[in-house]
Amino acid sequence: MLVNLSHILAKADREKYAIGGFNMTTLESAMAIIEAGEQEKSPIILQISEKTIDYMGLDLAFAIAKTLADGASIPVAIHFDHGRNFELVQKAADIGFSSVMLDVSKMEKNERIPFVKEFTTRAHHRKITVEAEEDQIGGREDYVDGNRGHFTDPKRTAQFVRETDVDCFAVSIGSTHGKPLPNEELDLDLLKEINKAVEVPLVLHGASSTDGKVIEEAISLGICKINIDTDLRLAFTRELRRTLKDPDIYDPREEMKPSRDEIREEVIKHIRLFGSSDKA
Repeated sequence: MLVNLSHILAKADREKYAIGGFNMTTLESAMAIIEAGEQEKSPIILQISEKTIDYMGLDLAFAIAKTLADGASIPVAIHFDHGRNFELVQKAADIGFSSVMLDVSKMEKNERIPFVKEFTTRAHHRKITVEAEEDQIGGREDYVDGNRGHFTDPKRTAQFVRETDVDCFAVSIGSTHGKPLPNEELDLDLLKEINKAVEVPLVLHGASSTDGKVIEEAISLGICKINIDTDLRLAFTRELRRTLKDPDIYDPREEMKPSRDEIREEVIKHIRLFGSSDKA
């Protein structure tokens, strides 16, 4: 069932677990993510990025996500991930996404708060949840290229959240998009300061391959939404390469199913780590 992101994040915040924001890149990945949620009885945030929209189109990407969400017995939020093309973010809101993410890290600082405040006000009238990122998170994935990124300033974040009224905030504390960079380490002391400074649920981007104990501590310090993309891609391609070595398999459905199963198992692993099993 399609739900509002704020509703499921509020419960996660109260009960101190996190919900995975899992990026769909193909039909198979979307199916696998929902299957994992059903198996674990976990809420799911099904995320769609600008690159996925370029690949299959906004209408088709949303239709796939909406069909799966409507047919699911678990809560599913359909989320526009890493919106830098604000015209496209608006189209996503118009078509029916239950939440959107505004990445304003490339905007001039004096323009960020007024822009996000105006967008959030309009979105809230339509019961759409707004996530925001102000400080550039490092790494490279899809159309996001932040190198090492810029760490979040707790005082600035408190002002940003207060004046924009966003529903959740993506922190930059050392994680990176894509494959982890050398010597990557999360600044949990900074996260603790940010959590004290704001009252909204916090979001961790670039969490693929992050140590499980670090993830658990981050959740205890206010992280309620954790984005996972690279781990799912790696699982899919690893299994697909193995399957394609068999010359007797030439049906695309038979080629894709093992990869879909591999994504499902990867999502289940993260759901259990995040503590959202049986929280649907």
